[in-house]
Amino acid sequence: MQPQTHFEQTKHDNFAFLQDGLEELYAQAALAERYYFTDRQSSMAKIRLFVELACHELGKHFKLRPPVHGDLNNKIKMLQASGEVEEWVIEAMNTLRHDGNRSVHMTEVNGSYIAKMTVSRARMQQHMNSLYEIAHYLGQTILGTATQCAYTWQEPMSCELTSFVTDALKGSKEASFYLASSFYNELNEMSQQQGKTRWWHKEQYLDKQADLSYWLEKAHRQGHPQSWLLLAKCYSKKLLQEQATRDAKYCFKKALNNDEDGEAAYEFGLHLSVREESKLGEEYIAQAAQKGHHPALSYQLERAFNKHDAQQEWLDLALEHGLKEAYTVDAYCKLEQHQQAPNEQTIKALRSSLVAGQARRAPGIGFFKAYVALSIYAESDVEKVLTQMTDNYACVPSYLEVELRLFQQISVSTAHYDLMNDIYHRAISQTSNELEAAEINYAMVKHALSQASEKFKQRESVKTPKPIPTLLKEAADAGHAEAREFINSTQGKAVLKKIGFTSQGKMQKNAAEKEKNKRKRKLAKKAQRK
Repeated sequence: MQPQTHFEQTKHDNFAFLQDGLEELYAQAALAERYYFTDRQSSMAKIRLFVELACHELGKHFKLRPPVHGDLNNKIKMLQASGEVEEWVIEAMNTLRHDGNRSVHMTEVNGSYIAKMTVSRARMQQHMNSLYEIAHYLGQTILGTATQCAYTWQEPMSCELTSFVTDALKGSKEASFYLASSFYNELNEMSQQQGKTRWWHKEQYLDKQADLSYWLEKAHRQGHPQSWLLLAKCYSKKLLQEQATRDAKYCFKKALNNDEDGEAAYEFGLHLSVREESKLGEEYIAQAAQKGHHPALSYQLERAFNKHDAQQEWLDLALEHGLKEAYTVDAYCKLEQHQQAPNEQTIKALRSSLVAGQARRAPGIGFFKAYVALSIYAESDVEKVLTQMTDNYACVPSYLEVELRLFQQISVSTAHYDLMNDIYHRAISQTSNELEAAEINYAMVKHALSQASEKFKQRESVKTPKPIPTLLKEAADAGHAEAREFINSTQGKAVLKKIGFTSQGKMQKNAAEKEKNKRKRKLAKKAQRK
């Protein structure tokens, strides 16, 4: 007997960021998403309308003259000719326009007119991802929404679950597996919410667990090729109870027999790595990466750069398989090569890598684009480019050593003091000599003193990675000329004596407290003499 299927869930609104300011675009995106499961032709028509509205909004924002007009193809060409809109946006708009046109036109087949259009689910997912990325570009360009590291559209849970249930009960293994996957995702999300963030009750969790178990077992009996992997993941994450004859390792090994894209090898590798079989786990993850599995390639890239081993080998493979992160890494490598041996060939390679990364929306590519603009092309609008650098810094893969470059650029302004403080230790670790480290220490001293002069009035402390006198002394000892000159000044001597402010902890005690402590010391000395 099948369990009751629970339909309630917290709805994830992919396009909520458009609601305040671009309401009509939000409405069309929401409708495209609503029709995603039930009527893909209507969904494509809404996507096309979204693109057309987006053209007008961008034309208005950039004050294009004449205003965008004509058919959709012409409107996109006008945006492209303006040079204001990034090339990847133009390319994505044209792709959506092409399939969107098919959704609103009839075709003639053997003398009969047909108004029906068939779009595969995989193709629709690609289109929804493109729509989502364009929507975020509009949000950032027009509304000023924050930059994200990755833009991945989340497929919503279908409101028409009953149709999947009906198909599954009629014998559709795809419908059964879709239901199992949906409940797996829900249960996995619930299991990660603990403590104050937990919104669900134990009964709700058990209900979802029963749904997952029922539909997954049904898909497995129906012979769905991916059921072994989903069973393995459920057992590995303890979402379902392992059976005596069927545990996680057994299911993973079965899943490997049908592992074309490397997902089973990657998941098995992670499973082994956390169970003290790290060497074998690494081997499986490497196998997955060789098959082009993106998470595995990302894992291998991080490992290669952390261990400084086989970096180019894994980077080439990741680029071959179109891993977005790899284009960011490639820009980093090309920048390193140019700075080590600057010439026409290396600058050309660097420019090409930045263009490729920008076209593929590589995470953090804006950081390198801004850094090159400042350090190589001496961009005049410094604050604007620095903002681009700091906005994109969080998206740069953590294993790339960029903190020294970032520190050297943002240290020209006190506006970025908190970030300087946060990246100080990583920046110091990336210096190549004592004088380079001294530059960082002295920059921290200058900005900390500037901060202290303001905060002292409010009796607040200044956060620094080390006490200010220590930073100053280290810079001077390393031979930093300005630091040595400052130490010999009146202000520098006061800093070394820690007079007037504190760099960490509490402020200097007030006069009453000082007098009280002085009396205590005198009384203590008298007691010792007696």
